[in-house]
Amino acid sequence: MNVGLSNLWNYFQAPNTSYAGLALTSSWDLLNTTVHGRLQAGVPWPEPCFSWYDGKPVQPDGKQCDFVQQNFFNNHLNRSQAFAAYSATQFETCMLTGDQCQLDWMNPENQKAFDAPTVCRQGSISDYFIDVKGKEDIIAAFKFTHETGVPLVIKNTGHDFKGRSSAPGSLALWMHNLKYITHDPNFVPEGCHSTEYQGTSAVTFGAGEQFEEIYTFADENGLEVVGGSDQSVGAAGGWGQGGGHSSLTPVLGMGADRTLQYKIVTPDGVYRIANSCQNKDLFFALRGGGGGTFGVVLEATMMASPAQSFRVANINWAPDDANVRQVMKVFLENATTFAEQGWGGYITPGIGNLILTNPKLNMKEAQESMKALIDLTQGLGGVSNVTEIATYFEWFSSYVQGTAGSIGLPNALASRLIPQKNHATEQKRAQLLDAIMSAIDASFFLQIHFTTPFGFKGSDGSDTSVNPIWRSSLYQIIFVNTWDFDSTLADRQMAYARSTKSANFLREITPDAGAYHNEADIHEPDWQWSFWNKNYERLVDIKKKYDPHHLLDCWQCIGWEGSYNPRYACYI
Repeated sequence: MNVGLSNLWNYFQAPNTSYAGLALTSSWDLLNTTVHGRLQAGVPWPEPCFSWYDGKPVQPDGKQCDFVQQNFFNNHLNRSQAFAAYSATQFETCMLTGDQCQLDWMNPENQKAFDAPTVCRQGSISDYFIDVKGKEDIIAAFKFTHETGVPLVIKNTGHDFKGRSSAPGSLALWMHNLKYITHDPNFVPEGCHSTEYQGTSAVTFGAGEQFEEIYTFADENGLEVVGGSDQSVGAAGGWGQGGGHSSLTPVLGMGADRTLQYKIVTPDGVYRIANSCQNKDLFFALRGGGGGTFGVVLEATMMASPAQSFRVANINWAPDDANVRQVMKVFLENATTFAEQGWGGYITPGIGNLILTNPKLNMKEAQESMKALIDLTQGLGGVSNVTEIATYFEWFSSYVQGTAGSIGLPNALASRLIPQKNHATEQKRAQLLDAIMSAIDASFFLQIHFTTPFGFKGSDGSDTSVNPIWRSSLYQIIFVNTWDFDSTLADRQMAYARSTKSANFLREITPDAGAYHNEADIHEPDWQWSFWNKNYERLVDIKKKYDPHHLLDCWQCIGWEGSYNPRYACYI
């Protein structure tokens, strides 16, 4: 929705006046002029299904409502095309008060969710957003928020499980439409001397490029790029800046290990290039310190490797408790070897599936590696095997695309990185198995991401700000609980409490481990250490240097000022 500012102001009529600047119509007018009329209203995605929006009667749009209903649950790409649609839908809402504009994710055509007298409410969706086209838009937004006090958030594309890309009464920068991608077989970072820096095969892409597009481009050019399992995620956003784990990480490293350069506008209003030759401290921070913190990334350059073939282990079993325990026992016995051999992928006990890939082992070696799991699961009546695929893109398209978790529903998530040392003895493995089984019982969904750089020898990660615990862990486990569209506050609190309980089973036996801040509990204890370990204080210093007025702030991010700020009023 793109309208003139006077009409835009009338559309909302009663803006959030928690921030004095938000009532300054002239400031919004000036901002809209500065960004060439691209200041837009953050209208909730399901609004066309409703006849009341924020206390005003509106005319439902049947055609658009049908589209939203058809794509509401688990359609990653179509949901990502709409600014006001979030994969973890609780961050479209106000969890504390229940203000929301939601459909029934289990049955989006359920009229109880949207028929009158139900009102579509703004929730935590930004009142306005800028469809960013270049660095000038970002500079204008920083100037605006500095002068008015209106909170600023950055929304890239894909998913956000911590609510960092929405806030009530805020202005948002939408990076989704910065789309372009090129390949340079001999990339040298800007400011580095080619005589001293050996050129590297790399892809350069805009902040809005999603993995679906990047993988397609890479495949068409005979390349392979480390990336995530959700096709809608933008690689240059929170994924890469947060560290970036992948099924390729065990052999090629994390996204942060492979990032060669960022182009960014920092909150002091300066456009900068960050790489190993200039703005080195910022480059360190952007490779693991997290998105929405040090500035707004416009472009990233990452290493690209030649495409290669993979062996795929697809292990299946009937997922009753007894079978899950047996399979997990064998998995834990072999997990260290799997990591050292270069296997990477995902284990979903609740559906009875383990799917891992390996580009290092040949077919005979891969079959031998997986023999114990194949024999066990076939004995349990499952169909399990090792096959071969020609490229990573084939693996992604056939097995992984969008399967690493549901979207379009509330996603109360927690996680834990599990160190290798917890697998060192039979006693420790038994303790770990009991904890995992308890966590399964307390979770709506649990998944093991076998995506750490434990077996990767290309870097020790010390030049990045990624939590060092990633290097000594074999995998991360995520725990998810959810609620229905007509939930109560108690329902929502219970979902988060159950995810915290699941994580606690693993926290108790991994006291010096940590969690991945992109996929973590919003109530993570000792979050600074858990997410960044020894790197936290250095990252705070870098944050203060480039954001002296603390214009960027997000939940449990570097330098977070705490939950007292009104922008966090909807957290529970």
